[in-house]
Parts: sequence; structure tokens; C-alpha cells
Amino acid sequence: RGIGRQVFMQLNRPFPGKQGRLALFLLGLVVAGCSSDNAPVQQAPAPSAIEIGVYGATVVERAGDLEFVISLTEAGTENVEVAYETSDGTAVAGADYASASGSVQFMPGETRKFVTVAVLENATAQAGSSKRMQLVLKDPRNAALHAEAGEASGVIIDRHAIAVDSAFDQNWGTAGIFTEAEECANCHDSDGALMQFSNPDLALSTDNISPSAQWKHSVMANAFNDPYWQAAVQDESESFPALSGLIEDTCTTCHAPMGRTHAHHQNPAAEYLFDTAMTENHAREGVSCTACHLMKDNGTFSGGFVISASDKDMFGPYVNPLVNPMVNNTQQNYAPAYAPHVESSAFCASCHTLYTPAIDPDTGQPSGSNTGLPSADKGFLEQGPYLEWQNSDYATGAQPVHCQDCHMPAPTPTYETPVSTMPSQTSGNPPPRRQPYAQHTLLGGNAHLLEILRDYRTELGIDGSTSIDGFNDQAALTRAFLDSAATLSLSAPRRVGDKLLFDVEVTNHAGHKLPSAYPSRRVWLHVEVRDGGGNLVFQSGKPDARGYLSIDEARLKADCMAIRKLDGFDSAVCYEPHRDVIDDPAQVAVYETVLGDVNGDITHTLLQGAQYLKDNRIPPSGFTINQAIAIEPQTVPAGVEFDADFNCPSSGEGCGQDTVHYRVDVAGKSGPYSVDVRLLYQATQPAFVDGMHTDGARVNRFKRMYDAVPPKAELLATASSP
Repeated sequence: RGIGRQVFMQLNRPFPGKQGRLALFLLGLVVAGCSSDNAPVQQAPAPSAIEIGVYGATVVERAGDLEFVISLTEAGTENVEVAYETSDGTAVAGADYASASGSVQFMPGETRKFVTVAVLENATAQAGSSKRMQLVLKDPRNAALHAEAGEASGVIIDRHAIAVDSAFDQNWGTAGIFTEAEECANCHDSDGALMQFSNPDLALSTDNISPSAQWKHSVMANAFNDPYWQAAVQDESESFPALSGLIEDTCTTCHAPMGRTHAHHQNPAAEYLFDTAMTENHAREGVSCTACHLMKDNGTFSGGFVISASDKDMFGPYVNPLVNPMVNNTQQNYAPAYAPHVESSAFCASCHTLYTPAIDPDTGQPSGSNTGLPSADKGFLEQGPYLEWQNSDYATGAQPVHCQDCHMPAPTPTYETPVSTMPSQTSGNPPPRRQPYAQHTLLGGNAHLLEILRDYRTELGIDGSTSIDGFNDQAALTRAFLDSAATLSLSAPRRVGDKLLFDVEVTNHAGHKLPSAYPSRRVWLHVEVRDGGGNLVFQSGKPDARGYLSIDEARLKADCMAIRKLDGFDSAVCYEPHRDVIDDPAQVAVYETVLGDVNGDITHTLLQGAQYLKDNRIPPSGFTINQAIAIEPQTVPAGVEFDADFNCPSSGEGCGQDTVHYRVDVAGKSGPYSVDVRLLYQATQPAFVDGMHTDGARVNRFKRMYDAVPPKAELLATASSP
């Protein structure tokens, strides 16, 4: 058994399935064959068909207690019992947690039990960022302990210690073909009346809309500083150590494009590692001016953009640019060049369309093409807004609307401005006024991340290059941008017997699915119904003060979060299915993706994603199934097949809508009834934070940040009954 443990740990599969148990049996035969001929032969008892395992848990100190899940591989026909007890590791009973012991019983048909271990606050900051204890199973009855899951760790993240990065130096100069953004700002920042625009409705701290001023506090500028991205990279790298170099090299392609591209210019075969990027300021500047404007037109995905090591054409959207000012005033002697590809959606798609290998949880290696899944040949489509856009009215209309038109909007339809301060206005050849002017707000949907960046500027090493006001402004712009993402329509409530009937229609106004891109995002309906006396008689989808939903309790159970599942695991207990009809307040209309691995089990580990167990994100207007199959089958919605009005299939054209039918019990109540609906959005739902399984410094740091700055819901739209 000891040899078996070593073998399976090397295979990165501490929870082996049926094949694993067969391998253990064969290993046992090998060990027995090597025994002395005089050794007595022990007759092993017949193994039970039912096995018991325990799933570990993680919690931030003072944010809650540890909850372990004890699970059976299948339901029994008689009572099953197992004892448990806690054991110290780096966490000590009485100081860090309260010791516990006892037993759990499974009645026939039951497969899951929960054990809570109280966490104690230890005010002493620890050198490490987390501490561990164990929950150990013993003395099973009518079942056998799982060979690799008989104990599990409880990880307590210290809330007093946090990793701190060195200070980022924005005056880093040049690196190969690249130049710091500060040099670009010398000519592309505001100068008096140049590049100014005031929008008092947003109450911004500045009306400077010059490229350098707006870019500085965007998520693009902080693509490398993003603490969630850093945590996810560390988690995936430590989860799959044999692939860590590939993972870090791949992820830095788009999050540290100058660092990674420069490194590959020097040594194309070398893997660019995160620790190296942390020491290089040109990597930490994220997606910067010269990173985008040096990219050639090559129309590839998954970070396949091309930047030459020697070509110094600085691509832009304007014809007949003034060449000499840039050539004469940059260290690299860049030359501006007209290039229409910088205004196309395909330009953005090079990083915002992402295919990833599907890692088999049983082997820790990419799965082969024999899985039968649509992702098997070219990888799993983790993010595909460009492919969704191609299948929309925004792409196919007479005047296509590209990504830049929404995410880099012109201040007004008629706004024009010089885009450079040189030559000066008093020169004989002043800079021309350009139209349209694309703002470099680079708007997305993640105001929550901007708040974390703002509050942890010192720890992230960016307090010298950013400001609190700058992040507040960017968050305000982001929320204003989200206001246009969708609308709600509510039918007049009508009472039929003891039921109040009404429909809520959600219309997507984005050029891609709602929500889109990174799979941690979700949108949902919060519905309240009140009777004639103003009393609340029904409520579905209300988030708590921290942004958590009632359905998160199921999603956040330790077994749903686990990177590997025991045999017999049922993913359906973990997530809310798509709802066409809601007649119970426990049901929530939530639009999201649910990732599944090659075994069909729910996963929150991105590199295990091989399919969508659920994808009911609302498609854009014009989206059709036939076109989705032709463009990319992985964009076809999943889990909505029974819903006759999802995206209006009966009309033959995608309407970009979904209608949810509410049937509320109002027995014993009297009207008139009022209905209020809110469409809410969250960029990073709790499951994708709890779903990080390792406890490296950056993983623990983000979990602490997430606890301190919780993901409060963003309001997209409202509707109320007359």
C-alpha cells in the first residue's frame, strides 16, 4: 500500500478511481511475489464495494469554520458508520482550531455527511500564510476506507500576514523592441485644451481623456498586477507541477506580453516563468502601449499575436500620420503607420479567444482525442467572446460594431481631438485633429477587481504608479458601461387560483454572451413579490451583504470544490440548473457556465475544463445554433434544451433573450400584488476563489483580499410591475 501511495502521488491522483484500485491490487501481487518463501500468506478480507473518503477544506481565519465532506462512493442498503478525529499539523488544537471527534452515520440511500471544525483566531502573525490540520477517518462499518482519501487537510489562512511585492518602477526605459508607457505619455498626455472631455454625470476626479491617463488604471494596464490572475496561475502551476513551466509561459503571453515576447525574442525555446516576470518591470507593466501598437495583423487566437524583434512600425487607426515627431522623440525611433487591423475585433481576439488543454484528473496530463468531447482536438474553449460576436447581428450587420466601438468608445459621435501634443500648436505644422477618437478606457465588467487593486496598491507594489482616485474613476466608468449591457421586461402579474403568474424577459445588448469571457462570471435575477399590505410573500436570488447567494452553499461544499472526485460523485448536487419556470424561492435564475472535466465532474480548475455542464449565458442578438456549429460548436448553449423560449428558437433567428416564468404561491394572501426585479452581475463568484486548491502565498493573499473586499453584486437593470 505504501508503494501504491507513492505511485499514485506521482500520477497526481490521490483519489484513484476503479482503474486505480486495480493498479493497487496488481501492485499488491508484485509485493507479495517478492516476499520470502517462508513468509506466511495472509488471507485479505473481502473488500467492501462501498468506500468512504473525506474532502478537505480551506477558510480564511475569522471568515468562518472548516467544513469537511465525508462521502460514500455509492449509497448502501444498510447503515454505514465511520469515526473521525482531528489531528495537529502546523495548526494546533486550542490555538488555531477546536479539536473534534465523533462519528457519522449514513442511512440507506445517503452518500454525504458534513463535519464542522471551529476555527480560532490566532492574533500572532505567522511567517507562513497558512496552517494545516487533518481530519482522520477510522473504524468504518459496512464500508471500507478509501485508499487515498482516508484523511484530508483543513487549511486555515492567516489573516494577519500577506505577501508584499516589490515596488514597480514605471520609468524602466526600454527592453528589446519595447518602451515604457511613460515615454509615450510625453506626447500622448493632456496639454491644456488638447484631449480634454468633461462628463460631470460620472463625478470623475479628472476629465483628462488622453490615452496614457485613461489606460493607467485599466485592467489591461494591470493585467500582470491582477492578484486573482496571479493566484490562479500559482494554483494551476502547483496543481500540475509537471506542466508548471508551460502554464506560466502560456499565461504570461497575454498578461505580461512585453516580458514574455522579449524573452522569446532572445531565446524562442525558453519558458518564461512567473518569478522571472516579477523581477522585470516591462513585464509588470501589463498590456502597455508598445505591446498593442506593435502587434501585426495575423488573426490568431490564444496569444498567437506576432511582434517583430526589429520592425518599429507603431500601428494606429489614422491615415497619413505625422512621422517625424515620433521618430525623433522616442528612444526606439518608432514610426507611426496606418493599420486598419487595430480597429477590428480580430485584433482583440488574439488574446480574448482562449483555448486550453483539458487535463485529465486521473493522469495529470492533457487528455487525448479519444474522449469524444468537442474540445478534444483543439482544446477547451475557455473564453470565446470573439466567436460569439461573429455569430451576432453586431458582426453581420451592414455596419459591423467591433469590440473597440464599445470598449474604447468615442466621447461623442462628433468629438475630435489631436492625439499628440507635438508638433506644438504654435508650430507651422501643428498636429491634425482626428476623428473618431477612441478612448483608452478599455472598459470591461470588473469593477470589483479595480476596488481590490485600489485597496491593495501597496501590497501589489503599484502605489507609486497609480492613485485611489484613478481606480475610483475607472470603477465608475465600468459601472456606467455595465448599465447598457441588458434590459428587463416584466409582464403584468395575474392571479390564477392560488398562484401569481408573471414572466421576466432578459434581453442581452452586448455583442457577445451575457456574461462572457472568463468563466467565473454570473448574472442572475433577484425577484421580490409583495402583497397588498406591502408584506414580502416571495423572494428569489437576493444576495447577502457580501454578494453570496443561497445557492452558493451547495456550490461551495468541499467535494464540489475538490480537484478530484471519488467514484460515484454526482455533480448535480453542486450547481443550480437552468430555470425556465420558478415556483420555489430556493430556485434562482442564474446565467453562467459550469465547467466539467473529461469525466463529466464539475471542476473549478481551469485546465481541467473539457466541456460545459451548463452554459445558459444569454447569446447576443442574431446568435443561431447552426452558425454556432459552423463557427465553433463549443459556443452552443448547454443545459437549456428543454427551454422553448431561450433565444427564441421558434422564430428561426436568435433574439438574444430569455424569458423566466414565475409561479408564486399566494394562498391566503390578498392583492394588489407588486413585483420588483433586479438583474445582478458578479465578475468573480465565490466558487472560483474557493476552487483554488493549493495554499501558496499568492493564492492565500487573494483569498484574504476577496474576504476583505467581497464581490458585491453589480446592478445591470431593473423592472417593476405597474
